[in-house]
Amino acid sequence: MPRRLVVWLGAEGLDAETAERMRAAGVDEVVVRRGSMNLAGRAPVLRFNPMPPVEGAIPVGIALDVQGVREDLDRAAAEAVWRAIDAELDGSVPAELILDVPRLTESLDEFVTSLTEVSGVSVVPLLSFEQIQREGGIRTATGARTCVLPAFGTDGADLRGVRELGPLPLWKKLEPLAGSGVRIRLAVVLTPRTEPALEGPGDDLDPLTGVTTVSTTSTLDRTFTFETATNWSGRSWKKSDSVAVRWVDAARLNAALTEMHRLVLPEVAGWDLVALPPEDQSLGLGRETLLRYLEGEGPAPIVEVDVRRDGRSVRVSLTNTGPFVTAVSNHGNWVQVSVDKGWIQARDRGSFDGLRLGNARGHDWSEGDQDRFNGVRFSEVYLGPDEEVSSGSVRLPSSSSKVTVSWNLTLSDGSAVTGEVIR
Repeated sequence: MPRRLVVWLGAEGLDAETAERMRAAGVDEVVVRRGSMNLAGRAPVLRFNPMPPVEGAIPVGIALDVQGVREDLDRAAAEAVWRAIDAELDGSVPAELILDVPRLTESLDEFVTSLTEVSGVSVVPLLSFEQIQREGGIRTATGARTCVLPAFGTDGADLRGVRELGPLPLWKKLEPLAGSGVRIRLAVVLTPRTEPALEGPGDDLDPLTGVTTVSTTSTLDRTFTFETATNWSGRSWKKSDSVAVRWVDAARLNAALTEMHRLVLPEVAGWDLVALPPEDQSLGLGRETLLRYLEGEGPAPIVEVDVRRDGRSVRVSLTNTGPFVTAVSNHGNWVQVSVDKGWIQARDRGSFDGLRLGNARGHDWSEGDQDRFNGVRFSEVYLGPDEEVSSGSVRLPSSSSKVTVSWNLTLSDGSAVTGEVIR
């Protein structure tokens, strides 16, 4: 069966223009969180959130959080739940009903089956890796025949269980379902997370890296410690304040989808992206960047390197011509200028974040406290969307010296964009 791409929506909903772009890019369904249900008592209690505006021709599913479950759920409970949902939907029929079920019970699989039968709508449980290691989770997934499993992306943001079972490979986490016949949808949580939390959508990391020191010793992916008072992401930060950030960019999303594609069993029914970024979010994957990735671009930045020589002087500019970005790295993103014979001089880093002198021998690079250097590396912690950085002047041994300019840009999936020109 064909695999399906499902995108969850936030409170902004979906406008017609974005919906058309998503449909043309292969999005099969969008999902709206509509509220919660509590099944702990004899009568189910459902609470609905307002329906956000959703335009366009893409089918719309709904998701509900199950906040309590009693042990003896039966068909009567399923009928009562569907009556409440049907009344809220006022006759419209959702593409599917996703139930986020944090607690498993003996009768949950029968309830899911009954709810499917009485509604005529596919009911899909959202389970975690730890839940499918237990008999109740396998039984619930088997009864529904399809389930959603949060597998990649930001933990503690939109879906539970993303980092359950730690560093185990994906196939090992899913092994209990391998022979069950269950088709799985693997979810990638795109929503960024910060500590302390931001009040609204975050700004891009580029202005942040220019006023902070970056540490990999972090509660999340990176910690940024401010060297000067700064406004970022709608908040004022004082000198020595710190913010930890976890985010998903196009390279990480691409790596997750690649790993899903390699999975043989259980059968992959598709993938869910959670959630469509707000229009004013630039931290991690912005909306336009995500759409361009789904349309076939990326995930690596497209770079242009301009080498300008004037006698014994050379300057280099590096431009990212698109929305896709590098990893945040203190040492992995650089442009190197070197000569085969003689020594160079460089003092000015220009608009790059750093400058290091050393000796280049082919692809090898060494730094030290020598007085003579044949190379210089201009480093950039993070190359943002549509960003251009330029070096200061590099003094060559002579106006006829052959200059090699090479570059290395590290992506968040561990790959790199590299190149070399000789002038």
